[in-house]
Amino acid sequence: NRIAAQERLKAERLRMKRSGTAYSVLFLDIDHFKNVNDTYGHEIGDLVLKHFAHLVQSSIREVDFLARFGGEEFLALLPDTGLEGALTMAEKIRQIIANAPFPGVGSITVSIGVAVAGHADDKEDDVVNRADAALYRAKSGGRNVVRA
Repeated sequence: NRIAAQERLKAERLRMKRSGTAYSVLFLDIDHFKNVNDTYGHEIGDLVLKHFAHLVQSSIREVDFLARFGGEEFLALLPDTGLEGALTMAEKIRQIIANAPFPGVGSITVSIGVAVAGHADDKEDDVVNRADAALYRAKSGGRNVVRA
């Protein structure tokens, strides 16, 4: 999934260079996921990951792309989306996850970092790194929040 994400990021960056249209990246991390595995076991943890992915996938547009990036981290690529639209989408996802029942655990929350790709980016990882830094700010700022 991470390889597919890298390929999509590269294609979207090339499209942005041709068209001039921005795209955004959401970096999502399930809060306290280690506790889920430690408390309920890895089988329940896997169910939580699958349900989480299903909820996020059904919340984004058909043109958007979602990939598991590692562990409990997911990346959403939002073509033709600037900062305002990305923040709106991220907050929508955050609320859906916070309000949804999860099998075996009840509820979970998610922290989300948001970044917009720019023409000054040298490579597709630049926007991912900014989204990751924003995610770190969300985690250190109390979790269950969206940060850009």
